[in-house]
Amino acid sequence: MRKDLVSQALELLVITGDVTDRGRLSQFRWVRAFLRSLEIPFIMVPGNREVGFSAVWEWMLPHFAMRRYSHFFGASDRVVYCSDSNKVVFIGLNSVHSFPSWPGKVSRETRYWLKEQASRFENYLKVLFLHHPVVPVIRGSSFWAHSLSDAGEILNICTQNGIKLILQGHKHRSAVMELNFPEREARVVVSSCGAPLMSRWDSVYHIMELSPASIVIHPREFFAGEFVEKGCYEFFPDSDRNDCRAESQGRSSEVFRSNASSKPPETMH
Repeated sequence: MRKDLVSQALELLVITGDVTDRGRLSQFRWVRAFLRSLEIPFIMVPGNREVGFSAVWEWMLPHFAMRRYSHFFGASDRVVYCSDSNKVVFIGLNSVHSFPSWPGKVSRETRYWLKEQASRFENYLKVLFLHHPVVPVIRGSSFWAHSLSDAGEILNICTQNGIKLILQGHKHRSAVMELNFPEREARVVVSSCGAPLMSRWDSVYHIMELSPASIVIHPREFFAGEFVEKGCYEFFPDSDRNDCRAESQGRSSEVFRSNASSKPPETMH
């Protein structure tokens, strides 16, 4: 995976959580070393698997687990990354909730913060990223506890404030969807990433080319010993025209490029 990521000349890596499996210090150290070895800027939010598996107090009070996460990766909530040259802004939220950690939940204070941040960036493509799914994923469990309890309010904020793209995790299934809200005259693209280092789930990541005018998603899947592109999805947030070109073999994988220039650098999710 390192070889494939480096070969893409990515501008930014966007991670939606579950970078560890049991929240162990050794796993945090390995992930940090791996990300540093890529020499690619990255932004991320935590997932439920960053909570210590055997630490009951962390399930009751995830704040303790977030302290460990922040030691390795910085802020666990309210993350903002703005690319003025590309006119793209990424806004990250922590959806890990107290026991049980499913379903996910975004705090009321953070929802107000999201609304304020989203209203600031006029004429930018606004991208929200978080761990728990705002919408169900094809081939993913529909168990109520695997969702985001305040998904409706998050979507309400997105459609009111021009957030055009949501990156979500948790299910480890790769999917690309578009939601249409006729009453708001709004559309939102939702990208669910897979788990590119785990064969148990979808060994997939997405490359995206992002600008205020278009969202282009190139899925990449680990297949026959290497990552290969399995299609292309192109969305035009302020137009009625969309395009989808995908092959039927294998599963899809997602990576994201974030730039509006003639040869855009790439961003991965």
